[in-house]
Amino acid sequence: MKRMLPMVLGLASATFISLAAGSFARAADEKLVAALPDAVRDVGKLNVTISLAYPPMEYSDAGSTELKGFDIDLAKAIAERLGLTAEFQNVEFPQLIPQVVTGRSDLIMTAFSDKVERQTQLDFIDYFKTGNVFYSTADHQGEIKAEADLCGKTVAVATGTSWVTWAEDVGKANCAPDKLITVIQIPTQAEHIMQIRQGRAQASVIGLEGLLDLMKQEPDKFYQIGDVGDANHYGIAFAKANGQLRDAVKGALDAMKADGTYAQILDHYGLKQAAVEEFKINGATK
Repeated sequence: MKRMLPMVLGLASATFISLAAGSFARAADEKLVAALPDAVRDVGKLNVTISLAYPPMEYSDAGSTELKGFDIDLAKAIAERLGLTAEFQNVEFPQLIPQVVTGRSDLIMTAFSDKVERQTQLDFIDYFKTGNVFYSTADHQGEIKAEADLCGKTVAVATGTSWVTWAEDVGKANCAPDKLITVIQIPTQAEHIMQIRQGRAQASVIGLEGLLDLMKQEPDKFYQIGDVGDANHYGIAFAKANGQLRDAVKGALDAMKADGTYAQILDHYGLKQAAVEEFKINGATK
């Protein structure tokens, strides 16, 4: 999973009501509406937990509370297929699972990796292919070219994410025991970049889609270190007891793939290569 650009909101808990999904909108599918749990259908809302910010997946422009991003538009489109309105709750990343398992939210949809250990509490619908990359600011390009060049260096990583152990494991695989990668956990990408620019860290970790967006927004300011690692999938996550809603959401996704809406939203954000061939439930094996 993720983190952020200078154009981001803080991670304080907040709620956002969905705006219309614009060109991605479709009429409600009555069969899918009928498949919903009564409690969700009667309330008329799909409560989606996110953790800002992570362009191009979920973010807001500076000075605005309007949510944007692939996850946001896809969640709105899913909700509309189900005859619902999407409502978003923003929490800090470590609070994502508690938010759902305690019933305060219907699902997590925020560049959240499907992992076997998370499947003990959650069910996932895998909807997005991704992988991890190290990156840094362009002024480090002569010094840090490959993962081995990070040995003895400090890497800033998003708090509580799977990137933490991944970065540590890369260090153990490539570095001498007395020259491992030092991993520091900090909430947002904006703070990671600040740590690099201030010399407190020399690199950070992000999902491939986040780095592509960062390099698009600030050309020639950032670069990728090494290859994409730990290929995995982001999943829409549900409490184990919420299988009926999970299946209704999967039905909406299948319909959106069949009519091209899923591909249209991916293409809008330049993310075609992240498309999945099918929406698997709990597809992760590690």
